Amino acid sequence: MFTDTEVVAYLFDLLVRRHHLSPEIAVKALAPPFWDDIDRMPEDMARLNTAIRLTYGPALMNGPFAIVVARPDAIVGFTDRIKLRPLVTGTSGSRLYISSEEAAIRVMEPDVGDITMPRAGEPILGRVVA
Repeated sequence: MFTDTEVVAYLFDLLVRRHHLSPEIAVKALAPPFWDDIDRMPEDMARLNTAIRLTYGPALMNGPFAIVVARPDAIVGFTDRIKLRPLVTGTSGSRLYISSEEAAIRVMEPDVGDITMPRAGEPILGRVVA
């Protein structure tokens, strides 16, 4: 593999397609909560996040990143655990836009509504509506 992007694409594919994880759980494997945050979670959530960290620890991505993964049935966007890189989302009708900056979204859809900036590590998931 030649780039970080290629590694992320293969990891996401491995987790979702081969390990049959949901995109939301795959994001928790790639950008899991910190141990201190897990300690403060309700018991059932803490158990889930602990299991994900222990099982998929080698997949944990460190450093600054904002990732958008598109599949035929969905699009997922997420950032590093302390949000060193920006991620912005917007919606217009049934369309979801994900970008590193609002200006890029407004070029595609000037009347976009509901511009949001997700929290660090929070996955944004859009599914294709048939």
